[in-house]
Amino acid sequence: MTKTVSSNEAKNRLGSLLGYVSDEGGEVVIENRGKPRAVILSFEAYQEMQVLREQKRRSDALEHLRALHTRVANRNQDLTEEESIEIADRISHELIDDMAERGDVIFERDQS
Repeated sequence: MTKTVSSNEAKNRLGSLLGYVSDEGGEVVIENRGKPRAVILSFEAYQEMQVLREQKRRSDALEHLRALHTRVANRNQDLTEEESIEIADRISHELIDDMAERGDVIFERDQS
């Protein structure tokens, strides 16, 4: 269940509000001048929210990549499969070389 309190009340009752969200799994909306400004929720609820955010971020990134794939495919309909593979290989190698220069990846052959 969600409680709503003013910022002054939250300041004065912080301990009991923390107990409420921790023990009972509720949330507390903190208002300032009648407008919601913050929420106190249990750490478990926060962790669940972080997981959902990450899932949403990944879903959005995948959707973006799919749209990009469609745009690129439409622009390059005249490329043969071999040409496409050659371009992809070249780009992959350039990215890996850049990562190696920055030290993001280290290959056994480069270690002393």
